[in-house]
Amino acid sequence: MTQNPRSTDIVILIHGLGRSSLSMLALRLGIQKAGYQVLSVDYPSRQISIAEAVKDHLEPILAKLHLESGSRVHFVTHSLGGIIFRAWAARRDPGFPLGRTVMLVPPNQGSEIIDMLQPLRWPRWILGPVVDELGTTPGNTPRALGALPPETGVLMGNKATLPFFSHLLGDEHDGLVSTCGGQVEGQADFTVLPVNHFTVLFRPCVLRAARYFLQNGRFPQTLELPAHHAG
Repeated sequence: MTQNPRSTDIVILIHGLGRSSLSMLALRLGIQKAGYQVLSVDYPSRQISIAEAVKDHLEPILAKLHLESGSRVHFVTHSLGGIIFRAWAARRDPGFPLGRTVMLVPPNQGSEIIDMLQPLRWPRWILGPVVDELGTTPGNTPRALGALPPETGVLMGNKATLPFFSHLLGDEHDGLVSTCGGQVEGQADFTVLPVNHFTVLFRPCVLRAARYFLQNGRFPQTLELPAHHAG
């Protein structure tokens, strides 16, 4: 059954690598229309590490929240933003009123593209220190974070308009992250939509799926666009 959000519930948006909070604007407006308060995290993604993004940009915002009794804090993340959320969640205060989280196209198992780029120097000039963190080995950050917190859903895309990395990502991917690379222990639900890594933030079907998960704790069984759905 759909649960109407408390007017005091807050949704935190965390953008991805090379983006800013403006990239989350369409999602912000759509989630606000569903009755939530929405705040965006802005961080210089190409200049700092994941730990620095958590400590210097996410945690200060969370520390300033004024929550009424019974209110919860939800998250919607894009790509690298999902790994920043996981890094925070892995060491969060157990008493924090964490609600539901929607992770859009997160590299939860690390990035095969980063594996290819790590031996080179120039990617660090363009992408920053996260190049050293986002690989697929057990020592890299995504693989070291453990299970997701409860009530976290993962939405992946499988429509790569620029299939340059298909030889690395396999048959099903969004152009940058493989579909299977988004799955991780603890996910409450998982769905795949025909979107790519870059336009996932602007597609109405993604907004509908995200709002549905925030309200119900699962993704809808059907959307206007065909989707693969697995609990």
